[in-house]
Amino acid sequence: MTRALESSLLAIVIMVLHQPLAAQYVGTASVSQGRATTTQQNLYTCPKGRITNVGTVTSKDGKVWTMPAAVRFSDPTFPKSSDLNNACTGVNHATSAQAVAALSPANIVTVDPDGELITCFIFADNYFEMAINGTPVGKDNVPYTQFNSSLLQFRVKRPFTIAIHAVDWEENLGLGTELSGSPYHAGDGGVVAVFLDEKGAIIATTNGSWKAQTFYTAPIYDLTCPREDGLQRLSDKCSTADVADGSNAYALHWPLPENWMSKDLDDSQWPNASEFTNQTVGVDNKPAYTNFTDVFDNPAADARFIWSSSLILDNEILLRTVVPGTTSVRGGEEGTSLRFVPRSGSFEIQSADAEVTVDVSVLTPDGRTIQSSTKVGAVGIDVSDAPGGVYLVLARQGQHHTSWLVNIYDGECRAVNRY
Repeated sequence: MTRALESSLLAIVIMVLHQPLAAQYVGTASVSQGRATTTQQNLYTCPKGRITNVGTVTSKDGKVWTMPAAVRFSDPTFPKSSDLNNACTGVNHATSAQAVAALSPANIVTVDPDGELITCFIFADNYFEMAINGTPVGKDNVPYTQFNSSLLQFRVKRPFTIAIHAVDWEENLGLGTELSGSPYHAGDGGVVAVFLDEKGAIIATTNGSWKAQTFYTAPIYDLTCPREDGLQRLSDKCSTADVADGSNAYALHWPLPENWMSKDLDDSQWPNASEFTNQTVGVDNKPAYTNFTDVFDNPAADARFIWSSSLILDNEILLRTVVPGTTSVRGGEEGTSLRFVPRSGSFEIQSADAEVTVDVSVLTPDGRTIQSSTKVGAVGIDVSDAPGGVYLVLARQGQHHTSWLVNIYDGECRAVNRY
């Protein structure tokens, strides 16, 4: 071998040995390294809460990514959820019944005007945005901590598609870590949700049948450890241990589909969600969860915490499912179209058939009866000055009838249950 050839081979060996670690990565993600640049200080502040900064990082292929995720927390067109239990705002309902009774009809999002009223209980570690059939219906009120839980209501016809954008927040932007015992601790995520129909029956819960896809994974200290199997983005071979200095950690990024909320998004090849226990997620000491175990851990329909395959390293995911079935005629027996519609300071009993008289009787908490009737399609009842309490509302149209229990507080219908 000539000296010139030896020198060339040596140069090649040296070049290979000094290739950056990113060159060893095999996958479809964009790869960034190091801390993101903070672009917004404290998206939200809360006593005893953690820093909620937002920033950007540029991956090695020149793409710019929002850290920890591009969320719509500050977007007024994406509705907020109602508080189930939130130490940041001081709304701390002790029971699920108390929380439902406090709901405001003004917060109901209409997906289908002739749909049924669905109520959702949700606890997300840390942040969620939810859409139904492409319509935003609620987002988390706290991006990070203190840990909170939420309620949201919407009208929709079955079947319908649920899409949840879930984010595990971070204090070390772009590094996937937080300050928790270690300055570079890889925290975990988790989402649990329960959906109830107008009668209070559970029609859907989070479980392993949902689809779950990953869009941001960090921290990664060895880029040879992530792998992909079809559309599965796996980091099960990667370390989740705390490190003394994680400032040079790598992160993997995939673009979120622009139509992630839509029912038309094809998620059929996505991996199924992974289930995790309450103990693994660590909610047994959090009132935002434990006050409502009658719903979340209902013996007949126990909701499961779900996430992607990596509860710790995957920090931004999409969760999706379809709630099957058909929506029965709302508000009455078969053959009638009576429905209860709460308004601000009043409520209406509506009918699609204006040719048949609708008779309404309202039994007040103090034993009085209010009666009204109409043939114009809707009976309106003013409750703006009504005393607080539970009212019994009975409506009859021809041979058909139905009734509702209505909780009225400060002149508003706070809870409605068909009786």
